[in-house]
Amino acid sequence: MNFKRYILTFLGLLISEVLLAQFSTSGFGTGTQSTNNFPQGKTTDKAKSPTGRAGVDDSTKVIYGPTSTKYFLEEDVFNNRKKLYTIDTTIGEGHNFNFVQRYRNMYQDLGNIGTAIRPIFFQAPEQIGTMLGYDAYTLYAFKPNQVRYFNTRSPFTNLVYVTGGNTQDLLQFEFSRNVDSLWNFSINLQRIVSNKQLVTSSTSTNKNALGHWDFMIHTNYQTKNRKYQLLAYANLSDHNSNDEGGVLPQGRSYDLILQQGNNAAILNNAATRDKFYNLHLYHEYVGYKAFQVYQVLDYQTRKVQFRDPDYIANWTNGFYPIAYDTLGKASRYTTDATVTGKMKLDSLYNESQYSIFEHKSGIKGFYKGFNYRLHLRQRFFGFTNPLYNYSISRNENFLGVWLNQYFKDSTRAFAELEYLLTGSDFKLNVEFQGKWLNIGGKAMSTSPTLVQQVTFNDGFRWDKNTTAFVTDRGISNNMQTYHAYASASPKFGKLTLRPSVDINLINSYIYYDTLAFVKQATEDIAIFRAGLGMDLRKGAFSTISQLYLTTTTGPDLIRIPKIFASTRLAFDLLYKKKLFIQTGLELHYKSNYYADAYMPAIQQFHLQDKQMINGYLQADAFADMRINRVRLFFKFANVAQGILGNGYYAAPGFLGMGRTFGFGLQWLLFD
Repeated sequence: MNFKRYILTFLGLLISEVLLAQFSTSGFGTGTQSTNNFPQGKTTDKAKSPTGRAGVDDSTKVIYGPTSTKYFLEEDVFNNRKKLYTIDTTIGEGHNFNFVQRYRNMYQDLGNIGTAIRPIFFQAPEQIGTMLGYDAYTLYAFKPNQVRYFNTRSPFTNLVYVTGGNTQDLLQFEFSRNVDSLWNFSINLQRIVSNKQLVTSSTSTNKNALGHWDFMIHTNYQTKNRKYQLLAYANLSDHNSNDEGGVLPQGRSYDLILQQGNNAAILNNAATRDKFYNLHLYHEYVGYKAFQVYQVLDYQTRKVQFRDPDYIANWTNGFYPIAYDTLGKASRYTTDATVTGKMKLDSLYNESQYSIFEHKSGIKGFYKGFNYRLHLRQRFFGFTNPLYNYSISRNENFLGVWLNQYFKDSTRAFAELEYLLTGSDFKLNVEFQGKWLNIGGKAMSTSPTLVQQVTFNDGFRWDKNTTAFVTDRGISNNMQTYHAYASASPKFGKLTLRPSVDINLINSYIYYDTLAFVKQATEDIAIFRAGLGMDLRKGAFSTISQLYLTTTTGPDLIRIPKIFASTRLAFDLLYKKKLFIQTGLELHYKSNYYADAYMPAIQQFHLQDKQMINGYLQADAFADMRINRVRLFFKFANVAQGILGNGYYAAPGFLGMGRTFGFGLQWLLFD
């Protein structure tokens, strides 16, 4: 509580400083307006200090705007691309505050913002080596490739507030300012809250579904001669969720539940907490363009917990598939309710503690369009399951190379290879990026996660090292994935087409079965996906559409809808030369499929054969607006409910959000 009070107080002081700067005696309209309705920055906002470094002169009467505030990404510095981005002032995406829609409906959550989330289509692991394996909430946390490192000429603030209906609230705050022309300091804060959907009038439990905090401070610095550059951030992510387990059927069909209200949840007192601290640093020294030295450092501590005090009751009603009788090595499991007296009659509790230090050190450079990188990556990690009294410490060493060639026509080809020295993990990636054609392939062999190797609690147990007390062994064999893809973007006047094809071949696929126990496939699985996108703009009208057709061969372990379609129809309006408006309709459809269910006790999605997720055409009406430095939106979500159907399921047992009205505001402050 004291920490939250400190953060809120600190945030209030920062906002107060920015507001005072906004209403300074210099007035509002001392500069001219640009064609995009934002005042532009001038070049007279720097003052030379005695050290020769340009300082920020806040007393100079200058009107700042998006063109005077620029940022860059770590990936661009890493790849020797000297690219600066200006602040995006376009409209059209503000209403997609929900993370599912933010990622073009390519993810499945539990029907509420901030809930457990997974990709609809198969995705190979991003890294090789032994990872933790708890990923249901990591999409909501800040990531290194998303951090915007600024070079501001004035204090910059980006404030976003969204109330999405049914108590879905999102707050994002970003503040940045340069100490001088070489050093910047920034703060990011994100808060996500929402209420449970499955709460009856007689329920006395906590109605809060979740609360998610992200707090980050980051900085970037470079020396006057531009030889040395440093990027760093410290991040705290804290996710608290009151898990519901899905709707309680009470003898009704899932279709009938959609037609009736006052639906209760299976779990009433279960809760998850996923908290981590992360320190990240990238720095480089540029001796020559063709020879540079760089290093990436990461340190993280993480603690994942789950507790259900009604464990035995929820095992009896079938939500948990197995109950173990003791915590000793002679444990056995049973599904016979007559032996409950032998069980440990307390809550189901799961805990994992994880810490990792990683560095990637190497050399890189570029010469006449050719880029290269060589690196050594080392990971030192520890993992503890306190219930099992299990603890390991391990280190892994990787070697990697990355090669990239730019051609005169702006096309490029690159290849990368990384290999685990003490194991069989590897990653090979090659790609050609043309003006309108991309083609590539990726091959990976990845170790099972720590959760897939060892898990121990009253309901789920496996260990790859022993069979003394478990029926199902943990996984020790690597999974291999081979991915070939191609996409094109030919233009025909105002029309752009985006055909694509993806082929995935997976060997020794690791998954969670219908009991949420870890398994490994013995047969290969192949996934074929063909896509067609279309972008069209004609006058004030624009449309963006995407269609995917998918089929699989082999064992039915990866469930994907055969048809996936989304489209946006929009019109642009200008009211009295000041108010820009884009209004329209977004439609999304997925065909019937047995989507994976969610097991909160181990924070994993798993196979299920009980509920078919029926296809449903979701329609959202929206209006995005911009006037000067303020953008806002109004959104009427699921507007077709009651016309095209009574609703839909976002995941097995979890109803999708019903018809709701949302509102959001973004305020950009540049001085």
